[in-house]
Amino acid sequence: MVTDRDTLEGLESELLSSHASIRWVGITNEDGIQISEKYREGLNPFLTKEENEDYASHTMDRHRKRLKFQPKLGELEYALVKYESVNRAIIPINKNYYLLIAIDIGENDVDKIIMEKVIPTTRKRGGAG
Repeated sequence: MVTDRDTLEGLESELLSSHASIRWVGITNEDGIQISEKYREGLNPFLTKEENEDYASHTMDRHRKRLKFQPKLGELEYALVKYESVNRAIIPINKNYYLLIAIDIGENDVDKIIMEKVIPTTRKRGGAG
């Protein structure tokens, strides 16, 4: 289960190395408190650490609002937001932790990367707690 620093850093490193278009990986708890983040090496980030923390909080606020629809729509696999400069997604790791990820805007296979690389790695490393 994702709770210790080594597990978090291992998950982030594995995800960053899984595809060249992954820019940034962050992990937040269910309250929207960002507990870890890692950037692709050599990257000039769009957001500061503080801005990413604020983004995580707002992302979890939006996610909590969607929870009321789960009984009818099913569990969230991932939610994707496409900005002019970057793709960002939220992916549940388990009931307590969520992965936030940024993928280069020029990447055409975002769904494939998330479904075939990010989610399987996250489930394998993240546990089911």
